[in-house]
Amino acid sequence: MASHSIEIMILGALIERPMSAYEMDKTMEQRNVRRWIRISSPSVYRNLLRLCDEGCADGAVVKEGEMPEKTVYTITNKGRERFAELMDEAAALPARVDFGFLPILANITLVSEDTGRALIDELIETHLGTAERVDGMVPSYDRIEARATMELCSATYRLVAEHLERFKEGLYGTP
Repeated sequence: MASHSIEIMILGALIERPMSAYEMDKTMEQRNVRRWIRISSPSVYRNLLRLCDEGCADGAVVKEGEMPEKTVYTITNKGRERFAELMDEAAALPARVDFGFLPILANITLVSEDTGRALIDELIETHLGTAERVDGMVPSYDRIEARATMELCSATYRLVAEHLERFKEGLYGTP
């Protein structure tokens, strides 16, 4: 079963305009959706087919000029209802933060101070570097919601880096 996030993104894209699975996949790529939702190209195709089976989308085979046939998907009324339902459910979910480096922090006292400092410094550099890369991408987004999402990501990376610096100082003191 697809996550609510994947369904919301697919149904939302179909609300914007009808599109083929290939166009949907490219839309996810252009919006950098894969930076914050785990959604592969096969998952886009699989979920579009499932949404059609569930009556949330319709697919029509079209042929344009000399191009091969393709299936263009449109959202149905049931799909719009499902989108609204998922948006409400997602907004009501408990807040959750999932950082892949937490096991490192949980076990940091099991390594030498030099190793611990080096690991934390690497985490800090990684988060600050990612924030800078994201900052560089923000101006390229025309859509305000895309810019706001990426700005939030950048701010989160910086916040994590600041927290890690304070954690390191609290654990080891100032060098």
